[in-house]
Amino acid sequence: MSLSDKFEEKNNTVINPVISELDAWVGILYACISADNQIKDSETVSLSKLLYSKEKFVGIDISPLYAKSSLLKTELGQLKYITACCEVIKEDKETLFALALEIVISDGLLGEEEKSIIEVLSKQLKIDAGMASKIIEVIFLKNKGNIKKI
Repeated sequence: MSLSDKFEEKNNTVINPVISELDAWVGILYACISADNQIKDSETVSLSKLLYSKEKFVGIDISPLYAKSSLLKTELGQLKYITACCEVIKEDKETLFALALEIVISDGLLGEEEKSIIEVLSKQLKIDAGMASKIIEVIFLKNKGNIKKI
């Protein structure tokens, strides 16, 4: 490999702007609540409560993570951003997938944009198809009959 080949290879390497699992969790869940290009205050409150219920977010200020998520989602686009976030996730992939699904169907409906996000997320997190189906079934049962939020 010549020196110019090494230089070109180094310059073609893309640095992932998502640097921590906390960034990635918030990024994925933020992308899910914004799948329909609308973020309601109630969705942000629900997401905050959900994150604060997890041990890994104890003592963490989520506001800067939201701001970073919003910026990166805009800069990269939704699919590239989700991919970047998924590259950082090493553990609890099934839990994160279930939480993401919970967020997108909390109103009892799964719109086309939301369905697409869940499919992409399942693939990017490398969730086994059988496990993904089980998670989807349980989350749908749990949210059956939810009042649709306006």
